[in-house]
Amino acid sequence: MKRRVHYLVIFFLFISTGASVLRPEYSPADTIEGFQVDTLATDLVVPWQIVFLPDNTMLFTERAGRVRIIRNDKLIKKPAYITEVVQRNKTGLLGMCIHPDFRKNRFIYLADNYSRNNRVKLKVVRYEFVNDTLIRPFTILDNLPANPNHTGCRLLFGPDRKLYITTGDADEPSLAQDLKAYNGKILRLNDDGSIPEDNPFAGHNDQTLKAIWSYGHRNPQGIAFQPGTGLLFSSEHGPTGGDEINIIKKGGNYGWPVVHHQESQEGMISPIAEYTPSIAPSEAMFYTGKAFPELEGKLLVGCLRGESILRLELKNGTVVKQDVILKQKYGRIRSLVTGPDGYIYLSTSQIDPSEGVRRPQYDMILRLKPSGDSNTQISSQRIMPRKTTAANNKNGKSPVKTGTAVLFQQLCVSCHSNTSAGTKIAGSLFDGKFKYGSGKASIIKNITNGLINKGMPSWKGAISRDNIEKIAEYILIRQRNRGSAK
Repeated sequence: MKRRVHYLVIFFLFISTGASVLRPEYSPADTIEGFQVDTLATDLVVPWQIVFLPDNTMLFTERAGRVRIIRNDKLIKKPAYITEVVQRNKTGLLGMCIHPDFRKNRFIYLADNYSRNNRVKLKVVRYEFVNDTLIRPFTILDNLPANPNHTGCRLLFGPDRKLYITTGDADEPSLAQDLKAYNGKILRLNDDGSIPEDNPFAGHNDQTLKAIWSYGHRNPQGIAFQPGTGLLFSSEHGPTGGDEINIIKKGGNYGWPVVHHQESQEGMISPIAEYTPSIAPSEAMFYTGKAFPELEGKLLVGCLRGESILRLELKNGTVVKQDVILKQKYGRIRSLVTGPDGYIYLSTSQIDPSEGVRRPQYDMILRLKPSGDSNTQISSQRIMPRKTTAANNKNGKSPVKTGTAVLFQQLCVSCHSNTSAGTKIAGSLFDGKFKYGSGKASIIKNITNGLINKGMPSWKGAISRDNIEKIAEYILIRQRNRGSAK
């Protein structure tokens, strides 16, 4: 299958790459851009997933290891569940979903990180929700690879009543292409953890993992089924830009780490939209309520680095229009759901190491309602797409510059910066103050294998050995130039 390329590369003006520009406090109800914004809970620790029960009770996970309850707009003091989790950068208690037959069986599914043999792992466990408490744990899947970064993990039941689970590449990119590893996959299971017979690799007699539905992902943190068509969409973090919106197909290969940004290759599926600079897309949903008719059927995506809600209008699987709302109003947006009342509920995600900035009352659960003026139209900040295709390129590759400086920008700058200052995440690569060897051989080794437990990904498989050597030389040349300039 030839890889079709249809990219929408969006440049967000004033995009936040570090501290957020936020007011220090919010009143219980603000009116912004045609929304009345109600504050339902404050002083939380990364509320990662919001779900609603049939009786309109809200549950949400906090990455610190708690499941909390909001009922009748009030946060219940006692958590429904507390667990010990591994909290390193982006790990902890993550995705949550309820069973389609919750009224009968009371099943709730949770994903959280734990430690095994000094390595971070991920597990998905089913519980029963009884008397505001999660009890009777039943393990659906465990020993999934995880890492302080790139863990996934979104959980969702599809219209086929199957459980879909996203996993990150756990900072080992090459394993996203390995069908014997869970890294960088979207998985599909029956509600008891067994393998559906119609999974794409269920009939394989080798070591291929039968739970895999699609592969070649980097860090998908949002999945949503489109009403009417049943198409599955995902939102995915790229390597310093190259964030993606994809339509997920059974058995599909989405390219990472072989291709990313605007690259393409035969047999690999292109995103329908790609974003550079990064917007860091999190949860995705199709708005299905009636409170905002102008949003009905639109794909909405919470953005972390983009600090906004991305709104996409789709036609036959193609993006025909897009813009952002609530830009830099509430900081990093993590979870985004339609409530049973038709209002939109979201969580902020400021207490993220090195990226978010703690402010009074953060993190929060917010609710978007119409402002009360029936003539008010939701205002937004327009973004203009630039389209690029490979239709006229005979080898199917997009005409992208792949020089060493460009590779460095794509893969290294977000953590190390392009200056001698470094970032809160990692030190500069140009000051010569390396903790793990400063010679060319050491730099090549560290780029190739990563320092996984320190939060540095392996780039083996993502870029060629030749390009790894060129990046090492680029770093050393920049160091020498900086030294000679003193």
